[in-house]
Amino acid sequence: MAVAAGERVRPIKDVASAFRYTASGLANVWLLNGFAIEHTPYGDGVRIEDVDGLHAALALWIGTDKRPPTGAELRFLRKAMRLSQNGQAHLLGCSDQSIARWEKDKAEIDPAAERLVRLLVLDHLGTQPHVGQTLMSLAERDDSGPDQRLLKREGGQWKRSD
Repeated sequence: MAVAAGERVRPIKDVASAFRYTASGLANVWLLNGFAIEHTPYGDGVRIEDVDGLHAALALWIGTDKRPPTGAELRFLRKAMRLSQNGQAHLLGCSDQSIARWEKDKAEIDPAAERLVRLLVLDHLGTQPHVGQTLMSLAERDDSGPDQRLLKREGGQWKRSD
C-alpha cells in the first residue's frame, strides 16, 4: 500500500490513528500522538510538538539499536549532529565519498566507523559526553611529537611528562 508523506493510516499494531512522519528523511517513523492536523488557508497542515525532542529520541533509538543503521538513518544521524559529510568524514578518518556511499546504501559502513558514529551521536545527545571532543582532538594529527613516551609518577598516579 503506497502512503503519501504525512498521510494518516491504520498501522499494523491496530492503533486507531497514527501519522507517518517523513520530515526526518526516514520512511519508517510513525507518531502515535504529539501531533495535530490543523486547517489553514493554504490547506491542511500538521503541527508536531517538540520536533527537536522527537529528533533526539529518534537519534537515541537509532544510535543504540542493535540492528545496523540504514543509509537514510546514517544521514539522519549526521544531520542531527549538524555535521556535513566532509565534517563527519574528518572525525571518522575517511573520505566524504565514503559517507555519501554509506548514506546512499551503495556501500556498507565499516563496523568500526559505525561504532564511532554511534558514540558521536551519544556524545551529541549528552549521554556519553566528551567523545566528540576526543575524536576531534585525535583527528587533528601532529606527527612532529617526540618518539619517546615519557611518564612520571606524581601524587600517586602515573602521568605523561612533556
